[in-house]
Amino acid sequence: MGAGAQQAFLVPYLGRVNGWSSLHASYLIGATYFAMMVGRVAHIYLLPGWSDRRLIIVGSLTYLIFTLAIFTVAHVDSYLVALSSALLWGMGGAMMWAGTAMQTLVIADEAKGRQYGTSMGILYAAANAGWLAGVIVLGNLYERLPPSDLPLLYLAASGLTLLGVVQAMRLPATTRSGAAPSEARVLAIAVQPRLLVPGLLLLAASLSFGLILGAFGTFVNEVYGARWVWVSVSLYPAVRTVLSFVGGYLMDRAGQVPVLVGSFLGGAAGLLVTVLWSHPLGVVFGATMLGLVSSTVPVVTGAMIGSTDIRQRPLEFGIVFTWRDLGVIIAAVGANAIGLTFDLHAAFLFFACVFLLCGLLSLYLRKTLTERG
Repeated sequence: MGAGAQQAFLVPYLGRVNGWSSLHASYLIGATYFAMMVGRVAHIYLLPGWSDRRLIIVGSLTYLIFTLAIFTVAHVDSYLVALSSALLWGMGGAMMWAGTAMQTLVIADEAKGRQYGTSMGILYAAANAGWLAGVIVLGNLYERLPPSDLPLLYLAASGLTLLGVVQAMRLPATTRSGAAPSEARVLAIAVQPRLLVPGLLLLAASLSFGLILGAFGTFVNEVYGARWVWVSVSLYPAVRTVLSFVGGYLMDRAGQVPVLVGSFLGGAAGLLVTVLWSHPLGVVFGATMLGLVSSTVPVVTGAMIGSTDIRQRPLEFGIVFTWRDLGVIIAAVGANAIGLTFDLHAAFLFFACVFLLCGLLSLYLRKTLTERG
C-alpha cells in the first residue's frame, strides 16, 4: 500500500520538493529495478537455504527503508541517500516477490486441479488492490498538501508500509531455496525456449509498468495538472486488481495466447488514444489500457513456473522475471530520455508500436507457448 503506491508519485514529487529533473528522478526507479533484476538470481547465491518467510520479511523491511529515506531527502538534499536506498529496495523487492510467489505456488500444488493461473492471479490481484488503496490515500495527500508539507506524503507511505511488514512476520515458512547452481547451468536454463519466450513477452509487458512509474505521471502532471495524476494512475492498479485474477482464471481454461494478444493490443490502443485525444479522459483510457497489458502477462509467466519441480522454482522464477525488471528500466528511464530529445508524445507512439508488435508476436509464438508443458 505504501512503498508500492508511492512509485506513481515519486518523479513529480522529487521535482516539486527537491527540484530534481524528471530524468534524474526516474534514474532512481531505474536503479531500483536494476538492483531487483540482479537480485532475482543473486539472492539464491547470497542467501542459500533461506525460507520463503525470511525472504518476505527481510524484503519488506527494505520497502520501509526506502520510503523513510525519501522522507529524509526532503530535509537533507542528498541524491546519494536516495540512490542507495533505491538499490537496497530493489534487492529486497526481488527477495520478497520470490518468497510470495513460492508460497502461492505451494498453495496451488495442494489445490484441486493445480490451478496455477488462478492462484497467481489472486496474488497479483491482492498486490494491486493494496497499490490502489495506497494511490487513493497518497493521491489525495499529494493533491491537498501545500508544498511545505508535501514530505508528509512519504511519512504516510512509511506508515502504510509498516503495516505490511507486521503482516509479513505472521506468515508461515513453506519452502526453502536449494543449493546454488553453477553459472553454466543458470545460463543453460535461461536460454531454453520455454523460459526465454515468456521472459521476452514479460519484458514487453513490463514496459507499461515502467511508463506509469516514469513518463506517464510526468506527462499527466505537465499537461493536465497535479489533480489528474492520482485519478488517472489509480485506474491502472484498479484494472490490474480485477484483470490479474480474471487473466489467471482465463489462462487455466482458455490458454495463454488469447490473453496475451488482447492485452498487448489493448496497451497499444491506450497509448495511441493518449497521444491523439487531447483530453483528460484520454489519459484515463491510457492508464486503463496500460493496466490491462501489465495485469495478465506476469500472472501467465508466473503460473508457468508451477509445472516445474519445487526445488527448481526459485531459480526459474528469478530467471524469467529478470526480463520483467529490464523492461521497467527501459521504459521508466528511456521514455523520459526520448521525451528530452523529442517529446513524450513520441515516446508513447514508440511504445505503442512495441505493444502492437508483441501482440502479433504472441500469435506467432502460439506453438512455443502451448507446447511448454
